[in-house]
Amino acid sequence: MSRFKRISAIAIACTMVFGLLTSFVSASPLPADVVGTKYEEPVELLRALDIMVGDAETGAFRLQDGILRSEFAKIAVYLAGLAEVAESSMGTTKFPDVVEGHWATGFINVAAQQGYVIGDDVGTFRPDDKITYAEAITVIVRILGYEPSAMSAGGFPTGYTVVAGQIGLLKNGVVSTGSDVATTRGTVAIMAANSLTINMMEKTSFGVNETYEVVDKQILTEKLDVTKNYGQITANYVSSLTGPSSLREDEVNILGDNGETVTYKTGKTNAADFLARNVIYYVKDNGENEDPELILVRNNANKNDELKVPAANIKVLTGDADEDKTLEYWENKDTDKNAKKATITADAKVFYNGVATSDYDLSNLNDLESGSVTLLDTTRTDEYNYVFVTEYRNLVVDEVSLVSHRVNDKYNLLSLTLDPEDKSVKFSITKNGEKIGLADLKEWDVLSVAMDNANPAEATVINVVVSDKAVVGKVEEIDGEKRMIGGALYEIAKNYIDANQPEIYLDDEGTFYLDIEGRIAAVDTKTVVGSNYAYLVDAEMAGTINKTLEFKLFNQLGETKIFKAASKVKVNNTSSLTGEQALEMIKGEGNDEVTPQLITFETNSAGEITLINTAMDNGTGLPVKNTFSRDYASDSLEYKSASKKLGNFNVNSGTIVFDIPEGETDTDNFAVRTMDMFVDKTSYSVEIYDLSEDLTAKIILVKDSTGETNAESAIAVVSKVSSAQNADRVTVDKLYALENGTTIELLAQDTATLVREDGTKLSAGDIIQYKKNVRGEIEKVTVLFDSRDRANDDIEIYKAYEGTEMETVIGTVSKKFTNSINVVTSNMAETNYNIENAKVYSYDYTKPSSSQVTVVDSSYITKYDEGDARKVFLRIYKGEVVEIVIIKE
Repeated sequence: MSRFKRISAIAIACTMVFGLLTSFVSASPLPADVVGTKYEEPVELLRALDIMVGDAETGAFRLQDGILRSEFAKIAVYLAGLAEVAESSMGTTKFPDVVEGHWATGFINVAAQQGYVIGDDVGTFRPDDKITYAEAITVIVRILGYEPSAMSAGGFPTGYTVVAGQIGLLKNGVVSTGSDVATTRGTVAIMAANSLTINMMEKTSFGVNETYEVVDKQILTEKLDVTKNYGQITANYVSSLTGPSSLREDEVNILGDNGETVTYKTGKTNAADFLARNVIYYVKDNGENEDPELILVRNNANKNDELKVPAANIKVLTGDADEDKTLEYWENKDTDKNAKKATITADAKVFYNGVATSDYDLSNLNDLESGSVTLLDTTRTDEYNYVFVTEYRNLVVDEVSLVSHRVNDKYNLLSLTLDPEDKSVKFSITKNGEKIGLADLKEWDVLSVAMDNANPAEATVINVVVSDKAVVGKVEEIDGEKRMIGGALYEIAKNYIDANQPEIYLDDEGTFYLDIEGRIAAVDTKTVVGSNYAYLVDAEMAGTINKTLEFKLFNQLGETKIFKAASKVKVNNTSSLTGEQALEMIKGEGNDEVTPQLITFETNSAGEITLINTAMDNGTGLPVKNTFSRDYASDSLEYKSASKKLGNFNVNSGTIVFDIPEGETDTDNFAVRTMDMFVDKTSYSVEIYDLSEDLTAKIILVKDSTGETNAESAIAVVSKVSSAQNADRVTVDKLYALENGTTIELLAQDTATLVREDGTKLSAGDIIQYKKNVRGEIEKVTVLFDSRDRANDDIEIYKAYEGTEMETVIGTVSKKFTNSINVVTSNMAETNYNIENAKVYSYDYTKPSSSQVTVVDSSYITKYDEGDARKVFLRIYKGEVVEIVIIKE
């Protein structure tokens, strides 16, 4: 019968997990270098018995490597069932070349005491030499008790090799390297596995005429307390052959060849994955006080025939309800000329997502869109008597609550509650074949969910397979229902379509998240859609002969730039537009001029615009996924600094603020700012763009900014202003000042910003507040104190700043207390101010220029003394003195 093998690497690696949908995780995988070779079965058995386990660091078995004599001593002792004895025999050995403390001393001692190893002609063991083919045979023959026969046949090495051949030690592909040549790990593995079931030889009479006989005893049963059996797995934790199971998670039922059904502990095996299969299984007798435990379960290939067909490769299933049915399928849908056929018996038992059921109509396979069907023939009649249907529904993780144990879907199609305390639901979550927990799930993970009931609330078995695979790039080609990204074609998963998500167009760019079948289950274009924001000032066809579409943009860095369009431009979801077509689409139907507006854009390597996205007019105040959108507009949204909210919308350091007065077209009056521009309890005329799920604004267009500095901002006490070059190598002014108790150095946007009202440069002792543009350059200053007025009594006044909660006081100290001072001004009665939380600075023009402005503390504040006259400047915000500057007159 034809054997269908799915090419997908993921499916091959996880066939049992995906195909049978039990709630178990497979045993640790076999080393890759033995899978599919003659060494696979012996290595798997020896690993289960802890006799040979492979390289702990690389996971490889290293089939062609040699084995040290010390390593082989360990193998011999484990074969003989004396591993525990070896643990208590560590220390020194009789061999002079085995140093005390050598890791293998216990194994060498036991092997020597039992006569399995005897050393060389000069009495040494040579622990670091590689064991030869003949030496390895000799040791195993001795363990099996056949040394008398080997000596009679000629002794070492020929006699041992002859006997090894006679008793079956060298069968199953043992390759001789020559008697005195180092043997390989692969050869030893086959010999060791062969030895487990060979009848041993024992001494049956003693004295002068000793006799030896072959007895019905094997290493496996007599020395390792393990039995090899044949049977069928009839139940696991999830299901029996007829319906739900009542077994524990670590139990399976096996119907043995003797007709008896026994419940076994699964141990470290993947026994649960073999439901309904005929198996070869090894059972460890753990003594009278413990239950027997499975140590290895293998598919009995001589009694099972299995076929797995992905849902996409099912052509049709035909046949009436009470008759045999025929499944037509493709092995390779893209290349097969004719479909193959498989017969399903009329009385076949059906398992839906891991649970036996009599309610599933096999005709539903004709509509299976995701998952697979696995057919199992346990009678070797070329007719399949078991059918395992796996049907997936995708869930794209939005958020996970570890309190309610709920996983929410970004597309609101399917949500799950996976509570480990709820014993009515058996569930598992696996990723790359390993069991994981809810806490390991991340946003955008794609969960392929198989349930025994379409309603999650009624499901009793839920198996979740997690994919975090994604492809980042641009849609390069559309081939029917497939999209080419990065040179590979991807189908679109059903959940994306059912959720009515935006069509995936040519040139769409973003992160495309894949389910376990490699289909696009989710798209996050937000990862790139807003990478280039700009305010479109104008666009026109320029040139006299070969006209080209040009755009005038004010970008998110606060720069005004002219861009040419590429030969083909995409506007929103329409690709391959000429310049004229793109211009008309941007203008909009019935409009003769371009409406200035916020856009996103992309350029090619030549700097030409290839994509323009205009904002979708949403206006709901709620986010729109994967689309550049204008989500809200208001003539009056109040900013609250405590919550950092503009109306109901969050504003943070990543929010880009375009400050563009309404109706203004001169980009010299445009600015790009940060959230620092917003003043507490001040209302703004704004448009909000690209809201995130937590209602944080990505972009804000402010249409009525005053351009003033923020009253909340800390003062900066100027130390000096110098000239410097910015990143564009343009000469600008540079500010040195003290702010928040530390020195700051900031570039201005030009040489005309760091000035007083009369146009003179700021100098040491000036007290200012400033505003930065999006590039971090100072674009605006407000002078609160002019250092040239240090001796001017007329400035000693109290001032409240209209529309803000800021006040300033310039005056003299009349009294000083532990945590407060009294200050006298010309326009207010003597007033007491608490200063215990204020930052304090000193400005003393009489000191060297490098130390005229310093950070001090409140102990430097003194009562006014005409002999050492000093004023104080206080900035008060929300009723609290936050900064004080002591000013030498």
